[in-house]
Amino acid sequence: MIRLGLPMPSMLRLRLRAQLAAGHLNRRVDGIRQEVLASVRDDAAALRRAWAAARTGIAICARRLCPARTVPLEFDARYQDLVDLLCWSAKEGAHDGRDARYSQLRAWFLSHYDAVRPALSRYLVADPEDAAVSHGPRRARDAFESLFLPDDVAAIINSETVISRISRTRSALDAYRAQAGTPQ
Repeated sequence: MIRLGLPMPSMLRLRLRAQLAAGHLNRRVDGIRQEVLASVRDDAAALRRAWAAARTGIAICARRLCPARTVPLEFDARYQDLVDLLCWSAKEGAHDGRDARYSQLRAWFLSHYDAVRPALSRYLVADPEDAAVSHGPRRARDAFESLFLPDDVAAIINSETVISRISRTRSALDAYRAQAGTPQ
C-alpha cells in the first residue's frame, strides 16, 4: 500500500527523532569521555613528575640535613677500595691502572668527604701527624683526608704513618657503623 502525500505515522517520526538524539548524545558522551581520559592522563603524568621531584627533593634534603645516613654506604665502599688500592700498591709497587684508579677515588673523596666528615670525625682519634699531609695550600684535617689528599699514591704508601692512619680510620668507620646500626 503506497500512501502519497500523507504524513508519516507519529510513532515512526518519534522513533527516528529518538535515534538521532541518541546518536548525538553518544557522540557527545564519547567526546566528554575522551576529554576526561586525556585530562586524567595529563594529571597522572604531572603527579608522577611531581612525585619524582618530591622524592628527589626529599633525598636532597635528607642528604643536607643528615648526610651521615645517605652517603656512608657509598663512602664505605669507596673507602674499602682506597685501602685495598693502598695495600696492593704497597705490596706490588707500581702497576698498571694504580695511579688512574687513585685519581678517580681521590676525586670522589674530595667532592664527597665534607658531607660525611662531621658524622665520622666524632669517632676518629686525632693525631697531629695527619696535619703534616698537604696538597698545595690545603692541609689534611684528619686521618681520612691524609689518605686521599696527596696527588700521588706513592706519597701515601711511602709514609711512615700510613698503617696507623688506616687503622684509625677503620676503627672510626667501624664505630660509626656500630652506632648507626649498619651491617659491617
